[in-house]
Amino acid sequence: ARPFIYTTALAPHSIVAIERAFNYLRQNISLQSLLQKKINEFVTNISPLTNRTSSDSAIQTVIFPGNENTKRAALKLQQTGLDIRPVLSPTVPIGAERLRICLHTYNTLDEITKLTDELKKL
Repeated sequence: ARPFIYTTALAPHSIVAIERAFNYLRQNISLQSLLQKKINEFVTNISPLTNRTSSDSAIQTVIFPGNENTKRAALKLQQTGLDIRPVLSPTVPIGAERLRICLHTYNTLDEITKLTDELKKL
């Protein structure tokens, strides 16, 4: 498999793109605090739910056991205009199916409130 190892390296343009992204983030440190503020808003609003996983990252999850339950929950949220995706078994263990929520700097506080309100209804 020796030749295969050397064919899996990143392409030069991928490395340049990653380097540019890191440079952009270094020059725009305020984006990190803005994202953290939005994460904190989500976590605070969603804290009453017991089926959420604990995370301080921009990727949050809410567990809805069962593939059908998770797909139904994702569809209901998508119908309200929210782009939420299900993570289904066998990607996760049976009973640990979940909604994957990715928070971004461009999400408004109103969008986060809408999302958490809709999740509480489910």
